[in-house]
Amino acid sequence: MTSCAPQNTTPMVPVTKPATLDTTKAQLLKMGMFVGLDGPTSGLASIYAQSGSTYVLLNPFESHSGPDLKVYISKDINANDYIRLGSLQASSGRQVYSVPRGTAIADFNYIHIWCQAYSVDFARAELK
Repeated sequence: MTSCAPQNTTPMVPVTKPATLDTTKAQLLKMGMFVGLDGPTSGLASIYAQSGSTYVLLNPFESHSGPDLKVYISKDINANDYIRLGSLQASSGRQVYSVPRGTAIADFNYIHIWCQAYSVDFARAELK
């Protein structure tokens, strides 16, 4: 049985400048709470539209580290139809991810923290 065991591979806090998102000027489209599936994870995932761009915001966010963690948006609970937004920036703290232009965001109802190395859904938030 394969698992995404905790390792010190994800920084504790974001180390890079996040994508530009001003939530006071952006339109909230969807949001949901994280549920840990392969270890403790908590926080809020939100999707915002601002100036013709779409963003995923994790804030607040808290998880344990793991190897090769990615952020996905998906159309289904099992992430069979997904878009990878990038590597998880940190195991805690505010994080922003850009959604590719032209994505029909209304079709995407889940945010996943996915352990790509072991193909394990680390955590998931259902968006409403």
